[in-house]
Amino acid sequence: MALPIWKRILKWLAWSVGGMLTLVVVAYLALLVINWHDVPPSEAARRLQALHRNRPAVPDGDNGYVYVMGFSVEPGADPQERGLRRVAWVRNLSPQIRVAAGDDPAPGDSTYGSNRLPAAKQISDACRSGSAQCALALESSEAALREWLASEKWLLDRYVTLLHRPGWVEAVPVNIRTPLPAYAPVLDGQKLLFAKAYLLARDNDAAGVQGLLGDDVRFWRHVLASSDVLLTKMIAVAALHRHFAIGNIVLRRLPPGVESAGMPQEWTTPMTDDERSLLRTFAGEWVFGDALLQNALPSGAWRDFQEFNSDERVADKVVGRLSIPFFQPQDTSNRRAEMFIQAVEVMNVPLENLPRALEQAKAIFEAPAGANGHFTRLYNPVGAMLLPATSGGFAGYGGRVADVEGSRRAAVLTARLRERKVDVQQISAELVSSEIRAPYDGKPFEWDVAEQAVVFVGLEKGERGRHSFKY
Repeated sequence: MALPIWKRILKWLAWSVGGMLTLVVVAYLALLVINWHDVPPSEAARRLQALHRNRPAVPDGDNGYVYVMGFSVEPGADPQERGLRRVAWVRNLSPQIRVAAGDDPAPGDSTYGSNRLPAAKQISDACRSGSAQCALALESSEAALREWLASEKWLLDRYVTLLHRPGWVEAVPVNIRTPLPAYAPVLDGQKLLFAKAYLLARDNDAAGVQGLLGDDVRFWRHVLASSDVLLTKMIAVAALHRHFAIGNIVLRRLPPGVESAGMPQEWTTPMTDDERSLLRTFAGEWVFGDALLQNALPSGAWRDFQEFNSDERVADKVVGRLSIPFFQPQDTSNRRAEMFIQAVEVMNVPLENLPRALEQAKAIFEAPAGANGHFTRLYNPVGAMLLPATSGGFAGYGGRVADVEGSRRAAVLTARLRERKVDVQQISAELVSSEIRAPYDGKPFEWDVAEQAVVFVGLEKGERGRHSFKY
């Protein structure tokens, strides 16, 4: 006797569901076989590892990074001693260690800057950059400058000590909660150095001005070339833009004919390949990213459900656990290394070719080799998914670093025009005829009539890409 139609439908559904489940299981097992082994380190990975491992050895007493790690301790404390303790702690951290807020052995002075004199705060706020407001603030009150220098002499002394540290090697963090240096007080120390240099310029002390500006620019250019962390590279970029902009205001205070004596040699020295290059910095970022990725999804580690966040849905936990075998840490590391090296090689071009090279680098970061979409590759599909999701933010940094060269050129040109006492009505014509030009297109620098400033517009987007130099 024939089965009722509803039973036949149920039987058909059962066979269909069973067949689909069988296919899923077979496909999963096939993927397991394909992803059974990770790959060995690639040539690119070995190259970055060797570059990071073979960084120049710098004694802790000469290492500016160690001093910066303790820089923000309270007045009267020893930044070097605190920095040594903090760096030793950072070097012993691993990706697996849980870091709590109170674990930092030298967290710094949380009340820093709260008691700053109102007049000093006004000058400090105006001189975040080298704008016309900064020039006006410096010119407005010599008494306020001297009062600021006297009230925060400890900070200026600390900053000058930092500038005389000849080396820079960082402990690249491998734990997501590793504390970074507090750069705000460091950059406030730089402002105090400019305040002192401005007062020396008022006294026509060109040699004193050159000494202070020279120490500052040498230090930050060395940090720019030696950065192992992207944040540090960008701090050096910001410090150098400020150096050339406010340094120009300091030189402006010297009498005409004396400005060149106050200008450090580093102002007339173009950026070097090491300063422009992101290779050492990307090697550090590669080390940091590897530590995070390998700790987040260790290949083959069949973790218990209890190790997952208890707030996650059961389905998410199951999917996460079943995905672990399809993440190959070394293969992902190899692809990241190749991505960084390809991008650096593309950007290693003369400045006039850099805008086009940055577009090529952007394409490399947005679509790294072997990462063509979610789960489109059978081998290491999780790594292929993670790679473009974690690499897109690197695209614009090459231009931001190279813009420092534009600031350097514009600052030198402004000082030379001023030393020649060129009339403001003739500045535009002088810019057109000058051999000192913008770095990317070879065009003359701009002249802002309202601001009475030479202007460089760099590759960085928005207001941060516009740098003005008061005439």
